[in-house]
Amino acid sequence: MVLVYLKRRNILMKKRTFFAIIIAILFIIIGGAGTAFTQRQLINERDQNAINKKIPTKENKTLNINFNSPTFVTITKSDDNNIYMNKQGVDFKLDKKKQVDCTFTEEKDLSALTINNPTVSSEKRYPFSIINFNNYTDDTVYLRIPQHYESININGKNINVSMSDLSVDKINFDISNGSIFVQNIRSNDISQIKNDVDFTIQDSKILDTLTATSKQYDINVINTTAKHMVLSTEMGDIFTGNTKGDMDISSKDGDVSINHTTGKTNITTNHGDILFHDNAIDFDTTLTSSNGDIKIETDKSSIQNNRIEFEATLGDISIFNKNLSSDRKYKTNKGKISLQASTKNGEIDVDELDSEDTHYGYD
Repeated sequence: MVLVYLKRRNILMKKRTFFAIIIAILFIIIGGAGTAFTQRQLINERDQNAINKKIPTKENKTLNINFNSPTFVTITKSDDNNIYMNKQGVDFKLDKKKQVDCTFTEEKDLSALTINNPTVSSEKRYPFSIINFNNYTDDTVYLRIPQHYESININGKNINVSMSDLSVDKINFDISNGSIFVQNIRSNDISQIKNDVDFTIQDSKILDTLTATSKQYDINVINTTAKHMVLSTEMGDIFTGNTKGDMDISSKDGDVSINHTTGKTNITTNHGDILFHDNAIDFDTTLTSSNGDIKIETDKSSIQNNRIEFEATLGDISIFNKNLSSDRKYKTNKGKISLQASTKNGEIDVDELDSEDTHYGYD
């Protein structure tokens, strides 16, 4: 009797297991079908609602681009005298009449493009869909700008700008609470005057001045040439790599890292550390910190053949692993190039650089 009972129980368990597997497979099939259907619907909606605008322009000299709402925008050049605005990703939850729109006005020598880009977020899922496709949308606005403009001004709040492949005399970013990424730009002047913006520029050439300021975000300058760079932060960090041009850099509480530069350098921090990493110091360099450490990584000739003036009021000075613990000052009078470093409450440390480390990105 016991054997018969156990046998029947095993058969019943197998049936239940088989039934559970069938149910699980059905759920997977239904979910997959729902997901595929929803994705096709999303793609069709995007294609039908894609926004493509062509705006004829006069050959004015100045263009103001104004954003009335938070926006991700990519800006590059147009091959003719028209402005093109495109947006491929469209949120289903927005009324079609409330999608991104713009107004364009022209006066004497001045054009103004104003963009309104309303967005809606929703956590509601589509029926039978295991993925939230409501957010499967590219919210970026794409702009192509004619090359006849001599000055471009970009204004807005909570704006994330990516700009590339432009040649413009002057570019001014009046943006707060966002980010700016600039690549392959040729200009006389580029400036970012507001605070609270991440700023990155690379592979660019500025004939005159690059100015960037930030309150609590970072500034990065890579593979870029400018006659004069003025970079300042309060709490953000500043990083440069492979730059050419004179630099004036200041930071209150952020760190400063300079990696291979050509030109006079003047760096001042209150509470931030300074790293100066260059295989050959051929221009006057001044590094000053109130409460931060200063680290210099360079070749021996830059220390042995230049005029050196180091001072650590309450810290130690170390040069090529030799600790000058008894000295608070170190000074030489060789050469014409001046290398000065001073800190009140930090240390000054000089390390030898690998002879093959001649550019940022060296491994």
